[in-house]
This record gives sequence, structure tokens and C-alpha cells, in this order.
Amino acid sequence: MLPTDWLLVVAAVGHATLAALSFARGGKSALARPLALLCCAMFGWCFAGLAHHVTGASYWGWVDDAFTAMSPPLALHLIVSFVGARRGHRRVLAASYLAFGAMGAVALSALVLTTPRAWLASPAWAGLELGAWAPMLAYGLTLLLRHLVTTADPDEKARTRTMLAAVGAGGALATTDLLDAAGGGALPRLGALGTLAATGLVSVSVLRLRLFDRDLSVATAFYVAALAVGAFAAYLIVFFVLGQNAAALAFGAAAVTVVLTAAAREVVLSQTRARARVDQLAALGRISAQMTHDLKNPLAALVGAAQILEGEVSPAQQRELAQLVLAQAQRLRAVVEKFDRVARVEPVRTRVQLNALVTPTAAAQKTAAPGVKVELALASDLPECDADGDLLGGALENLVRNAVEAMPEGGTLRLGTRVDGAAGQAMLVLSVEDTGEGMDARRAERAFEDFFTTKATGSGLGLAFVRRVAVAHGGGVSLTSKVGQGTRVELRLPMAVTRA
Repeated sequence: MLPTDWLLVVAAVGHATLAALSFARGGKSALARPLALLCCAMFGWCFAGLAHHVTGASYWGWVDDAFTAMSPPLALHLIVSFVGARRGHRRVLAASYLAFGAMGAVALSALVLTTPRAWLASPAWAGLELGAWAPMLAYGLTLLLRHLVTTADPDEKARTRTMLAAVGAGGALATTDLLDAAGGGALPRLGALGTLAATGLVSVSVLRLRLFDRDLSVATAFYVAALAVGAFAAYLIVFFVLGQNAAALAFGAAAVTVVLTAAAREVVLSQTRARARVDQLAALGRISAQMTHDLKNPLAALVGAAQILEGEVSPAQQRELAQLVLAQAQRLRAVVEKFDRVARVEPVRTRVQLNALVTPTAAAQKTAAPGVKVELALASDLPECDADGDLLGGALENLVRNAVEAMPEGGTLRLGTRVDGAAGQAMLVLSVEDTGEGMDARRAERAFEDFFTTKATGSGLGLAFVRRVAVAHGGGVSLTSKVGQGTRVELRLPMAVTRA
């Protein structure tokens, strides 16, 4: 085997290891799935390239071309997820997957059709790949540079610089393969070295810079390391023993891949399910604790009133205790309805004036958190909306509570209302802004997901409830945040329909 082949072996094992680490995170990080899929594509590219060098079989080259075509959109997917711009780039991602997917399909069609084989071996095909890859690489680097400039968090800057280095080095060195193919063999092919460098840099982000927002467990790291060593040994044995027989090599490599994939899948799935159960049970425990806290006081009052009524009391005391029992029963009903609405949002619409909801909330907050300065920017002559005042009030309380908790050392809470949009399409906007800790782009993008929280004592249901309230009223909600600068949430609602 040539030095390039050894590089491909090491790079393939590195990609398999990083893919296993990414799958182990599952849905806990917005980066896990795109990084895992990119690593799988790069593993396929390295493996097909190695098989092509060892056996000389043309079909491995076509498989190599197919994996090469799928790598750019997966890399862009990873980058937009990293900078927290996945929703805003949905159309760009769809177009890139479509275009490069078509190129991959052409490459794979050579396995059964003779027509595309000459084209795939020509410089024109490499020129097409290069022409599509270069602007996408430049666009991805631009997104990362912009993210590096706009973020204020030192840890996020370190992660971004590492990601920039990985994409820049890996992309530049991988481009040499395409330039060489397009120019007819005039340049050294450094793609294997580029993928190895990129894998190492991303691994540093995962293990040392907490790219997945949380440290990986020792058990997971140990398992993945053992898997990597086993994969390295198994593939070396397959290539040394069966390298001269293309059919046997393909079968042996496929068997090793299936066994390793099955082993990784079982352990990763068991860890993911266990972690998901733990997280959801923790969230349910926090909800139960909150419910217990809300029910404790009215229940204590009811028990006290019942104990007094067991003795001799005057008619006046009976009336007073009856009123107390009624008031506490209403408090209990309100608590039950509040938690019921977390899962089921069904607005009972009336005419609601948003300013009338904001003003008392702001007044109460001034006394509840003395270290927080409250500023109001309420639009005059604000139109009404057809909405459920209780649901909107609950959503506003959630937003205000989150804003205050994000400013443990004090800060400024800004509440505002306005009309946004042209006549006929105008929406009412309720905004809540703080000057607190803020969130990075990836956490901000997941903020409205159920059970997602950045607080140790949070349930992950507050902002999810706000989103459901907005959607139930025919509106929407958006969030912008920067680490160290604060967060702004805007709740958009349709105006009330004018009745004739």
C-alpha cells in the first residue's frame, strides 16, 4: 500500500469514529445529525478511493465520484447548523441537495449503464464538480467568518475558528484532487490529507471545545475508541488478505462495515434512549415540583378551614371560611387549567388589547425584581386582536420570567407593542427583550422545541408553550439572541377582524 492509501485508511477510521460520536449525541445537538451524515459520506469516499487504488476496478471510482458529489451539500448543512441559520437556508440547502444529488445519481448510474462512464473519466466531469464545489466552499467560509465576527462568546469564537480551519484546510486540500483530475494529472492529490486534517480539527471541537454543548461520557468515549481500533484492524486485514480479489474485497469490506454499523447502532441507540428517558423524567420531575408548589398553599388553606369548621364556629366565621374555601378551590382550578393548557392550547377568543396585558405585568415586575429596570415602548392607538387573554397572559408571563432569569445580576427588561406590515397584512407585535446572558445561534434555533432548556432547573416547556399559543392564534414567534448581549422574542398576532 502507498502512503496515500495509509492516509485513506486512517482518515476512514477517523470519520467512522466521529460519526459514532455524533450519532451518540442524537437529537441533543443540532449539529449531531449533519456531522454524522457528512462523516459517513467522507468514510465512503475514503473507502471507495482506497479500494480503487488497491484493486484498480473502475466501479470503485464511480462510487468514489458519488460520495464526492454528496459531500458539499452535507458540508453546507453542517455549516448552516453551526451558525444557527438552518431555517433561513432551507431553500439553499434543498437546491444544493438536488443539484449534487443529481450528480451523485449520474455517477452511480455508471454501475449499470455504459453511457456515463466515459464522461465520468473525462476532465469535463471534474471541471463540473469543481465549478459546483468552489462557490459552495466560499459561501460556507463566508458564513463562518460572519459568525466569528458577530459572536461575543470566547468559547464560541474558539469553536468557530476551529471549524473555519477544518473547512478551509479540508476544502482547499480536497480541491487539489478535482484540480488534478480537471487538469490531467498536473497536481498532487492531497484530498486524503485534507479529510484527515478536517476530522482532527472537528474532533478537537467535539472533545475539548464542547461542540455538542455537553461533555461526552467516559463510557461513550471508551466505546468509540474501541470501535475505531477494531475498525482500523478489520479493514487492514480485509485489504491485505483480499486486496487482489475485487469481489472478495467488496464482500469482506461490506461485511466488516455491516458488523461495525450494527455494533455502533445498538450501543448508540441504547445510550440515546437512556439519556432521553433521563432527560424527560427530569423535566417531568421539575413540572411535578412546580405543580406541587402551586397546589401546596391552597391545599393547606383548605385543610386549615376544614379543621376549623369541625369545631364550633359562629355564623359569621362560617361565611368567612366558606368564602376562603371557595377562593382556594378557584386557585386549585386555575392551577389545573394552567398545566392542562401547556399540552392543549385551545383559545377562547375575545377582543383583547395587548397594552392592557403588558401594563400590569410590567408593574408587577418592577416590585418582583428590584435589580431589573423595566422599560415600556407601547404603541398608542394599538388595534385590538381576537385572542384568548388568559393564554396570551400566560405566554407573556413565560417570556418575562425567562428574561428576568437571564439577568441574575440585574439588567433592563424592555416590553413593547407595535403594528408591523402593510395594510391588509399587518400584524400586532408583542416584544420582550432583555440584556442578559443570551444564547449562541444553535441554542437559539432550538429554543422553541419541547423539553429543550439551557437552565438546570428548567422544564423546557415555557417557550414551547409560547410558540403553541402564537400558532393557535394564527400568528408566530421569533427569537434573536447574542451571547453576552441579551435576547429578544417577538410574538406576532393577527389584528381583530372589523365587524360590520
